[in-house]
Amino acid sequence: MSEFKSIVPVLEIEFLSLWVMKVTRCFSLITVLFIASSVFAWGKTGHRVVGYVAQQHLTKKASKQIDKILTSYSLEMSGNYLDFIRADTNYRFMNSWHYVSIPDGKRYEDITPNSRGDVIAKIEELILELKTKDFKIVKDEEFALMALVHLVGDLHQPLHVGLAEDRGGNSIKVQWFGKETNLHHVWDSEIIDDQQLSYTEFGNHINRGIDKSLVKVWQSTSVRDWAHESQDLRGACYDFGKFTNLRYRYTFRHLKTVETRLEQAGVRLAGLLNDIYG
Repeated sequence: MSEFKSIVPVLEIEFLSLWVMKVTRCFSLITVLFIASSVFAWGKTGHRVVGYVAQQHLTKKASKQIDKILTSYSLEMSGNYLDFIRADTNYRFMNSWHYVSIPDGKRYEDITPNSRGDVIAKIEELILELKTKDFKIVKDEEFALMALVHLVGDLHQPLHVGLAEDRGGNSIKVQWFGKETNLHHVWDSEIIDDQQLSYTEFGNHINRGIDKSLVKVWQSTSVRDWAHESQDLRGACYDFGKFTNLRYRYTFRHLKTVETRLEQAGVRLAGLLNDIYG
């Protein structure tokens, strides 16, 4: 009996150690997922809208080619893939691909690019690799295509061409109808999700106003032009002053910008894909 009593404390310590290890691992996983989710661009709906709009402007030849390449996703669903894999530490090296930091008064050409890559550099590299079929920064054509869909969307979100000091608005704490969040997330998801539309409904809504002449104008610009547009728009994102509980008035001021940037991203993505596959 005395031997049994001496074993009990040992067992209790071992059980406690195992419990602490499990809690620690669980907390670490939650932390990784939280960090990954806090820097998404456009959110799930926004990225799907971009792919959906692009699909409407593809040539038949390009659409057929892309369908063959994308084995697991449609074009619109593939836009979220680069966010889905961010919780996997094997892809952590891609974190810097989703954004670029450019100070006020500067352009991309004036800065020293991030040695790990940024959204502008990676879009330009992916376009080249998809044209040449020489894949170096990603493993294959399907991955490259899904990455391009995502990053073109990212580049059109104004706070993804952000300021380093506030991490593209991630450090700016605000409320959305009283719920704690940050400015970056408001632009990624809250304004879009507040419309309570599916990605197809949202895509059809914004695609109605796009005519051939506008498509031609938007597709005549470069990747760096798109970045500079986002940079020029980002200042307006901070127009709430001391009233950090963002509500209907903020949406009223910025919804059209969100819609236009999603439209432009979809149309321009289609232009790139038509050039590569059409």
